[in-house]
Amino acid sequence: MALNRKHSRQIVVDEETYRFKISTTRADEDGNFHLNVTVQREAGGSRLQVSGLVTRDFWLDISDPGAKMSKDYPVITPRHVRLIIERARQQGWQPETAGPVFVLELDNETLFFS
Repeated sequence: MALNRKHSRQIVVDEETYRFKISTTRADEDGNFHLNVTVQREAGGSRLQVSGLVTRDFWLDISDPGAKMSKDYPVITPRHVRLIIERARQQGWQPETAGPVFVLELDNETLFFS
């Protein structure tokens, strides 16, 4: 089953249309949120799930007078989703083939700062 159109966005990569959805988990004890990124071809096929990305909520941290670094508050843009799709395909994700979820392990440094 493809991602719901109402709760996902469309992106075209290499003339193939995908849908992606981004969400976060609840904050952990350190105030970090884990980013959930799910991608699937609009025509169906296997899903791509990204794990390992972390962010914080600036508004929850605003009362802390310490230095705020922009790298602590990364935002996933369509450019990042395109990079995720390209990297997953390089690592063996076959989006057109039905099958189990393909999990791509990424960290913030790899996706946002390289």
